[in-house]
Amino acid sequence: MKKRHLTIGDFKRNAFIVAAAACMGLTGCGDNRSNNDWNAGEEEVAVPDGIVTELTEEAPDQWKITDERTTAPGQSMAILKYNDGRIDTLQGLALENRMREVANNEQTYRHGGFGLGSVLWWSGMGFMAGRMSSPNPAYYANPSVMQRTEGWRQNVQTYRQRATAPKSGRTGFFGGRSSGAGS
Repeated sequence: MKKRHLTIGDFKRNAFIVAAAACMGLTGCGDNRSNNDWNAGEEEVAVPDGIVTELTEEAPDQWKITDERTTAPGQSMAILKYNDGRIDTLQGLALENRMREVANNEQTYRHGGFGLGSVLWWSGMGFMAGRMSSPNPAYYANPSVMQRTEGWRQNVQTYRQRATAPKSGRTGFFGGRSSGAGS
């Protein structure tokens, strides 16, 4: 009998783990939020700017990133300039669906040619969708386009770290103040 192995992205299992942790109280024993000096270092995590990625088709299904620039949060879009002169824009739900499909098939796009999915994966859009590695210069029309958004990528990385970090390292089972000899 073949044993079924669960993947990391198994939604039912992850929902069960979160529910079980909440029921068992594993989220922390004490909050200590009433004491202002405990929260003095906390700050609000600002949502990073969105990104507009412009892709140009150089040959049939061969794309390059020709421009990337920041935009207001939530206003991200991909502008597709086809070889035959057509221009298409992916934004909102259409962009979300396309990036979800790209993220779900990461292995295909990580190592596959210069098709639209692969180029989107290596663009700023891919970084927003969860790609952790640095951009691949081969997918950019010129290096200055990639370098222009270096600061933006750093802001997104900082946002990821702050958004996933605990609000304070002083909560939970070992979160109380110590009164040892060194204090």
